[in-house]
Amino acid sequence: MDEATKQVFKAKFVMLTVMLNVIVLCFAMGVFVLFRFAPEGTIGLAIGLLLLTVGAALSISFRKQYAQTKVWLHEQP
Repeated sequence: MDEATKQVFKAKFVMLTVMLNVIVLCFAMGVFVLFRFAPEGTIGLAIGLLLLTVGAALSISFRKQYAQTKVWLHEQP
């Protein structure tokens, strides 16, 4: 792999890593908020469901980008 390709791979890897961390945090915080604050009112329920929805949307985007990056990496010499 030449230096330019390594830099592109590094950028793709960092992006996927950050996305995965955000997904894990969204799901973890969403579940926490649902268990802790949802019984007290609708604000906690709304925030918890919003976090879970954002996590699910990011998961779909992550899977697409991961598949594209994997194909790109296998095409490299």
